[in-house]
Amino acid sequence: MASGMTFIIFLLTVLCALGSSPPPSLYEVYKFPNGTWVENIAVRPNGNLLVALVNTPELWEITPSTHLGHSTAQLVCHFDRADSVNGITELSPDIYAVVASNSVWKVDLSVCQNVSKPIQIATLPAGTLNGMATLDEERRSVAISDSQLGLVWRLNTHTGNYTVIHQDETMAPTDELGLMLGINGLRITNGYLYYNNSPRRIFCRVHIDRHTGGALGPYETIAHNVLADDFAVNSNGIAYLAGLTDNVVTKVFPNGPHKVIAGSLDSKDLMTATSAAFGKLPNGRDILYVTTGGESEHPVNNTHTRGGKIMALAGDL
Repeated sequence: MASGMTFIIFLLTVLCALGSSPPPSLYEVYKFPNGTWVENIAVRPNGNLLVALVNTPELWEITPSTHLGHSTAQLVCHFDRADSVNGITELSPDIYAVVASNSVWKVDLSVCQNVSKPIQIATLPAGTLNGMATLDEERRSVAISDSQLGLVWRLNTHTGNYTVIHQDETMAPTDELGLMLGINGLRITNGYLYYNNSPRRIFCRVHIDRHTGGALGPYETIAHNVLADDFAVNSNGIAYLAGLTDNVVTKVFPNGPHKVIAGSLDSKDLMTATSAAFGKLPNGRDILYVTTGGESEHPVNNTHTRGGKIMALAGDL
């Protein structure tokens, strides 16, 4: 009887998690010109958005508006000697570390509010640096995923010293998506490093020491069969995965259930969804910003809508 009741409670929990509450509303914040791939995003303290581009090594700032066509964009900086820009993380208020090719740069917007000259911190002997998250704010250390080598680096942004802190089978690369790719996005929340492996379609986490970045527990696979590029995680451990060429946003609960909350395989709005970050509306409600790469090697219904976008999900997230 006890085991039967436990199963019923578990089933009710899953059904509630996957309940039929109305989906959040999706709207366009800003669209870049054709050929622009928007790869990553961070939200500034003033509510503006910093977005990284893959097709050109640039960081842009978007001043968002809820009115279509009223958002504006401004170039923040161009990274010389780089091919593209990937991960972004805030080191301290309005000071950011940015991955450009296999180098990490500091971009300080705390003094000059609009444009900045990036300062190179270090170049790592990496395969392909990708996602990045702040590990220890006091020491300004960051964790960076290496998608090609299937591991995580720790970088001290003060000294430029770096070392490998994670390498696990769940991070290992494969060429199932055409490129040799493994661990992709990563985030750090409540003492856990969350990460995904795009070609393996898994979403994972590991409990870590916030000072050293080292593992304090096993590498856990939270969810299977979820394609993602990058993602956002809230304080309750609920993740919102940008579904790459599945053109969706998938909500993943801490115990594994997941559901698509926006988009579909033929969605033009979320065509090649790449990353996500939380912001706030004027009324204090959460909003989820989602970046897209636009048309990829697999265009939606042969459409000619190619420009990457910043989309927003508002409502019951």
